[in-house]
Amino acid sequence: MAEHHKYIIIGAGPGGLQMGYFLGRNDRDYLILERSADAGSSFKRYPVHRKMISINKKYNFFEEDDFNWRHDWNSLLSDDPEMRFTKYTDDLFPYADDYCRYLSDFAGKLALQIRYGTEVTQISRPQGDLFKISTATGDEFTCQVLLLALGAAEPQVPGEIEGIELATLYEDQTLDLDAYRNKRVGIIGQGNSAFETADYLGGVAAIVNILAKSPIRFAWETHYVGDLRAINNNVFDMYQLKALNAVLNPRLKKIERTEAGTLVTTHEYDYPTSPVPGTLQLTREYDVVISCCGWRFVPQRLFAPEILPETWHNGKYPQLTSRWESANVQNLYFIGGSMVGNDRKSASGFIHGYRYNIRVLSDLLEERYEGVAYPKTVMETFDWDAIADHVYQRCSISAALFQLYGTLCDVIVVDKGGRTTIMRELPVARVGEMDFGDAHVFTLTLEFGFHHYSESSIKFLGPSDPNRPDCAAFLHPVIRYRRGAVRDEFHFGDSLLARWDRPHGTGGAVMSYHGGFQRWLCGKVGVAVEAGEGQGENGHAGNGHLAGPFRPWTPEEIAAWAEREKAAESEKVTCHNSLRTAEAPHA
Repeated sequence: MAEHHKYIIIGAGPGGLQMGYFLGRNDRDYLILERSADAGSSFKRYPVHRKMISINKKYNFFEEDDFNWRHDWNSLLSDDPEMRFTKYTDDLFPYADDYCRYLSDFAGKLALQIRYGTEVTQISRPQGDLFKISTATGDEFTCQVLLLALGAAEPQVPGEIEGIELATLYEDQTLDLDAYRNKRVGIIGQGNSAFETADYLGGVAAIVNILAKSPIRFAWETHYVGDLRAINNNVFDMYQLKALNAVLNPRLKKIERTEAGTLVTTHEYDYPTSPVPGTLQLTREYDVVISCCGWRFVPQRLFAPEILPETWHNGKYPQLTSRWESANVQNLYFIGGSMVGNDRKSASGFIHGYRYNIRVLSDLLEERYEGVAYPKTVMETFDWDAIADHVYQRCSISAALFQLYGTLCDVIVVDKGGRTTIMRELPVARVGEMDFGDAHVFTLTLEFGFHHYSESSIKFLGPSDPNRPDCAAFLHPVIRYRRGAVRDEFHFGDSLLARWDRPHGTGGAVMSYHGGFQRWLCGKVGVAVEAGEGQGENGHAGNGHLAGPFRPWTPEEIAAWAEREKAAESEKVTCHNSLRTAEAPHA
């Protein structure tokens, strides 16, 4: 007879452990199934070269615990202050072996309910209500709610490249450097696993070429931590300084093996804006080709056909609702790294982001399956100071809003009588689906604003224009308003330390926007701001215009700047890069 639990989690990696912790804290009937003999087994294999790219920043000057979680990207949430990964190593970029030890300790010390040595072979729902989970040992389990925490479940292989089977997969590459000494290595991919591999081989291989399907996206440019991190980009230095290694953007068509045992690639480059538009076809010989094309997050082989989850991006990501439930399989949730399925902007696919998503999901599960209302704070009357304190405290300290910028939000709902309800850390998409009737609804998020600009973010080496907070480039608070069809928003300027404390000036913001914010928010709900109120903390109107430390230029200074701009524009550019290779659909 099958063993039944209301909640079953498959996978005892960080996502599974985090959800197990919250289910256990809520005293729910759950079980984690793990095929290996210990928690976090994937970190015993990945990353292959062992150094992680998740920040372990222990010292941050400010004392608030939640603020310090912003810079601890590896710890899992719990009520035990000893269960912080920052206690395990001083390395800013830690080694995976230390993380394995941490996850094992987390599972054991917090007594999580884990069945080790249990490999799931099939997931079905034969009776339409309960999931049935079959295992390699013949044991069977059933559950009402299934939470899949398998993370990177299987490698993404670019099957449209003829001969791709001749490439070595990232996870199968040997770490014996003698195997690459004075060899020519081609690496297919454009993410961190490809560049991590190039960095590892850079000192021994004769030539390392990264063959990327599309232009490289840098994390410092996109602010998405899954894009290329600076710690892995040494090969760019070598390429631009002509040290034989290179980063190329061809359309890779074919890999063939020669009689000598080497591998030859056939690839193309497009030049659509050349005086003679066309395609350049080349071949290049390598001793080794390694495929580092990422992973799929949905192990389709496990699911019975009738409950196969829908996916997107060529099957890589699960199609999810705003509460991380499968779009087509009710009561099936994806947690951990697969939460990237509905957030490719902030950190949902990474530990420092999905630990907060999982905390939110645990509250949503309580609401849906246990009849426990989502946590909220209620004030019977409108209290501007209390609302302002909440906003300043949350945008200055909250790690969840910080890491899941534009993805999670706090919600402030003010009804016609002034009764105010505050809910923390709801998915922005979920709030958009909720009906608040005729109430005034405010959402608080932290967001970047670089999409307003054409310049590279690396050119922003100081505060954004304090007189245009709506154009703030770095992470900054955005308060949005809706009531019926009415929409509006208020922006604070950015802050070097990502804090907007009261009193102004203690957290790194260059200007105070307090007065303008008070007038804006109170005006929305029809609360009058008396004379003397709605002023900035240093007496000005609080909208940043001609105020505080900002000094307007004299006419002479403006004229001098215009002359410099005119001279710069007169410099002629005679050549343009016409290489625009069409993106292939792999990886």
